[in-house]
Amino acid sequence: MFGQGLMKGLAITMRHALGRPVTELYPYEHKNPPANSRTFLAMHVLETGESACRACNTCVVGCPDHVLKLVRNPDDNRHALEFVVNSGRCCFCGLCVENCPYESLYFTQEYERATDDKDALIYHLVHEGHPTHAGEVTKP
Repeated sequence: MFGQGLMKGLAITMRHALGRPVTELYPYEHKNPPANSRTFLAMHVLETGESACRACNTCVVGCPDHVLKLVRNPDDNRHALEFVVNSGRCCFCGLCVENCPYESLYFTQEYERATDDKDALIYHLVHEGHPTHAGEVTKP
């Protein structure tokens, strides 16, 4: 029959137009993202207060977008002096977290990082050999 596709399309449109709204009141109501969401890269901190990163460079090599920068400590090659993430270029594939043999990287549930300044999307997980955030504490 002629116009059958048009009638199906209009029926779907009317069903959505007369149905319950799906709008969220975002600034006032926060929804928790799923547990496996990839939102913000962070690093575990050892009980001693140092970062869990052992500067093996596996995460940097495995990153397809080249958003990670690792500088090793010249005195001790097993400790990171700088660990920088450019989240503005990151595709959040999770390969850095999967490839880390020490499980020092993880994704948090934090998603409110919107900004109009692209320099604010570059952050340090380790700066001058010390972690720059309060990550989850793990045993060495």
